[in-house]
Amino acid sequence: MSSLPVAAASLLILSGCATPRETRASMGLISPDQKPAFLDLKDRLQSTKGAADTTNKAEVRLVENQHNEATTRGFTVVQDEPERIRGGSRGPTPTDYFTAAVGFCENVVFVRNAALLDLSIDSLDTSVAGTWDMKGLFGIDGVQSAFTTITVESRVTTKDPVEKVVEVAISTWV
Repeated sequence: MSSLPVAAASLLILSGCATPRETRASMGLISPDQKPAFLDLKDRLQSTKGAADTTNKAEVRLVENQHNEATTRGFTVVQDEPERIRGGSRGPTPTDYFTAAVGFCENVVFVRNAALLDLSIDSLDTSVAGTWDMKGLFGIDGVQSAFTTITVESRVTTKDPVEKVVEVAISTWV
C-alpha cells in the first residue's frame, strides 16, 4: 500500500435519543464493569513514564494458492481470494479484514468512551467502505493500490440525550 493521503469520512446516525428530562434505565450493551476497567487502564497508562508501546503480532502461513491462515493471540483466522481470480473463497480478503478492523476499532473506542462518560447504548452498528483501484495490484497506468476513500458510518441507538452521544462521538474521533 502507498503512503498517499486517503480521504476519510465519518457519519454518526442516532435513533431513540431521549429528551433531557428522560432518564436512562440501564447501561444497555455496556456492562457496569467496563468503566472501572477502563479507568484502571487509564490510570496505569498515565503513571507510565515515556511511551506505553505495545506490539500486535500475527503468524501467517500460506495454505495453498492465495489461501492463508493467521494466528494471533491464540486465535486462527483464514484469508482467501474470490473464485473469480482463482482463489478458493474460503475467507475474507486482506482488504475485507482491513475494513472490518476499522469498524472493530471504531466500536471498541466508542464503547470505551461511552462507558467512561456514562452513555447507555442499546445498539451500535458501524459500516466501513473503502474504495481502491484494482489496477494498483499490478501498477497498471501508475496506479497505487492504496485506498482512495474510506467511509465510516456508525449508528447508535440510546435512550440518553443526543448531547451525550455527541460528547462521546467527539471524544472518540479526536
